[in-house]
Amino acid sequence: MDIVLKAIVAIIKEETENINKKIYGTTFLEILKEKILDKQDQIFIKDIQMKNSNIDIEESINYLDKNLFVKLSYHQTPKSLLKLKLDKNLLFIVFKELVKIDILNHNTQKYININLKPFTGVTLSKGLVCNLNFPKNSLIMQLEANDIDFDIEKNPNETI
Repeated sequence: MDIVLKAIVAIIKEETENINKKIYGTTFLEILKEKILDKQDQIFIKDIQMKNSNIDIEESINYLDKNLFVKLSYHQTPKSLLKLKLDKNLLFIVFKELVKIDILNHNTQKYININLKPFTGVTLSKGLVCNLNFPKNSLIMQLEANDIDFDIEKNPNETI
């Protein structure tokens, strides 16, 4: 599974370098999602030999001025995270099995259901409340982006 994580990290570093430096937040993660899924042939998912256990492999990426945190998780047994409030923008990409995500609509206080098939993904924004249901034998990549708050206001002292 380390090989898969290294391939994903290499793709993220390469594509982060190619994405406009002014793009950040969920837009940045959405672009990365498309780039990772386009290069899925470089990620050797079929060659993975899974052991009889749950596996979490994590890596922190500080590349250019982006702070990213990648987590690759294999769940041998089903796992659910209920009423999870996201403190960072998050990208989920599913590599194996069907993952169910329920997102709370703050206006109606009802959950919106999303089913992610293998080799699909979703970008979730900071502050969102959701339920995550990982079935057995699922392989999921999570990418958190710790964005720096850019001050884009006009400041007379810094204007040319």
